[in-house]
Amino acid sequence: MLYSRTEMVAKKLASLYTIRKSKQILNQIYRTYRRKVSLLQPAEKERLQTHMTSLRTAILQKEAETAHRMASQLEEISHKLLPKTAWDRVRNFLFAIGSALILAIAIRQSWFEPYSIPTGSMRPTLKENDLLLVSKTDYGINIPLTTSHLYFDPSLVQRGSIVVFTGKNMDIPDVDTMYFYLFPGKKMFVKRLIGKPGDILYFYGGQIYGINAQGEELKELRDPPWFQTLEHIPFIRFDGKVETPTPPTPYTHGAFSPAVLYQMNIPVAKLSINPLGKATGEMLFPMSHYSDLWGFGNFAMARLLNAKEMEALHPGALRDLSPAPLYLELSHHPTIHNPQLVRDEQGRLRPDVGYSLSFLPLQGEQIDKIGKELTTCRFVVKEGIGWRLGYDPKNFAYRSHFPKMAGIPDGTYEFQNGKASRVLWGGITQELSEDHPIYPKTAEQVQFFYNLGVEFFDMYQPTKQSRAHPSRYAYFRDHKLYLLGAPILEKDDPALVRFLQREYQKQSIATSQRPYFPFDDAGPPLTKEGKIDVPYLKKYGLTIPDKMYLALGDNHAMSADSRAFGFVPQENLRGGPSFLFWPPGGRWGRAPQPLQPHVTIPNTAVWGIALLIGAGSSLYVRRKILKPLNFKD
Repeated sequence: MLYSRTEMVAKKLASLYTIRKSKQILNQIYRTYRRKVSLLQPAEKERLQTHMTSLRTAILQKEAETAHRMASQLEEISHKLLPKTAWDRVRNFLFAIGSALILAIAIRQSWFEPYSIPTGSMRPTLKENDLLLVSKTDYGINIPLTTSHLYFDPSLVQRGSIVVFTGKNMDIPDVDTMYFYLFPGKKMFVKRLIGKPGDILYFYGGQIYGINAQGEELKELRDPPWFQTLEHIPFIRFDGKVETPTPPTPYTHGAFSPAVLYQMNIPVAKLSINPLGKATGEMLFPMSHYSDLWGFGNFAMARLLNAKEMEALHPGALRDLSPAPLYLELSHHPTIHNPQLVRDEQGRLRPDVGYSLSFLPLQGEQIDKIGKELTTCRFVVKEGIGWRLGYDPKNFAYRSHFPKMAGIPDGTYEFQNGKASRVLWGGITQELSEDHPIYPKTAEQVQFFYNLGVEFFDMYQPTKQSRAHPSRYAYFRDHKLYLLGAPILEKDDPALVRFLQREYQKQSIATSQRPYFPFDDAGPPLTKEGKIDVPYLKKYGLTIPDKMYLALGDNHAMSADSRAFGFVPQENLRGGPSFLFWPPGGRWGRAPQPLQPHVTIPNTAVWGIALLIGAGSSLYVRRKILKPLNFKD
């Protein structure tokens, strides 16, 4: 192949060492020379000194071609006169690895760090396998490998921001991990920050109403666009986390007693078995009724039943209801005043909260609405069996409970607000056409995805043997009944009117010993003038303790968040996601959240330190080159 003169010159220049590369070679060989000079003969010393001096002169005069030639010769001579021993290689390797680790730890703990999202707790904002760049200077200056801050500014923490925090010293299972596979550490979590110290919060209609420590309304919890597309539920389960500190005894009739119930990781109630074998309860939190807890009474746990399941689980209930393909079962107003004795998922016979039950017949129009609002976990279908992404299909204890999904092509799928997508490599999603077999076409298929679409275990099928309720919830807002974050029944819908009539009829015939609480719209915590009802919030709201924060997942159905592990300590906050760089698509870029100010003390300090280190290193190298080489033994 023939080259023009210009091409030959360009090719030659491309093969030359840069001045910077020649500097690196000179520094490396000079350091080796100083370490091994005592092993060299006088002639060898002189030869190396001559070549190093010539190379230094060429570098100072910016003669790249001469420097390249001298550096190449110096490398060849040093290989012969200063051969690397095995110990040299080990030492150089350890030094390089150690330096890289120190630099990486300092940068990733105190400046910025890439993260991968492992679960769907923040969907649809952040999804499984998303790759984020997390800023560690949003709120303070972190001390690496600790939960402490060199500096922290609470005013920089904004409600609605997505935060990253460590699980250290928190009641979170399986939180241990290894940092860089070398240093013991704790897993990091990403949630949306809802409440700050001193805030009082109350849940109604899938929304959060609140006041700050000064009694001012927190409109930023509802008005911004990122909150208007989310719904928030104040509990995961009615009984929350249950601890049974003492084993069963004959005095408790073989049941675990007492059973302490935790919500937000706060002990809120205690249920016991008295000597007569009757379950009793008492509140540990300063409220009269369990359902008064920060808005519990505004929400119901919901599942769909067919007529056969209704008759098996609630004999006689169909007599008062019109025939329908499906029935909405609503469990609401949990109470400790009429507790029940149950055998829970762990096999414990123990007292549990009681609750009121309501039933609403669903006709084709309402069932279609539910199907068009479906949101599920990401799930895998293979050979007619489905399971939640992340579960081990080889684990027989799990596999025996995976539901059958005949007729669905193998693949990984998700539903989000009624739209089905196939999940491809790297978390990239491909929306499916509505004629795909994954879309529910019948009431039975809608029931399947509603009841099993979060947990994907057949134990969530409604049976007498299982008391498990799916993570599906119902609530009223503006007198409309909501499921899956959308109004399924309008205020004037005849089905809803009949439902409420039955509710108040059941209340009227209930006894004082076993009262019935109708499931209806109690309204938001506002005064008649439409302003926040401060006394009401102070009485029934959730108060955030000093130096603590409330963090919730955007996907309430799949999120272990402050509802489970409690408030996040201030020292655990490490930063926030600033940029989503994978996968490409509409979510690429900054996540929906308040803008974080850039000119802050933490940002200025960390960026300033980084610039000073960079400038100082460059100046040090430059001065080192300008300084005469010292060849004295």
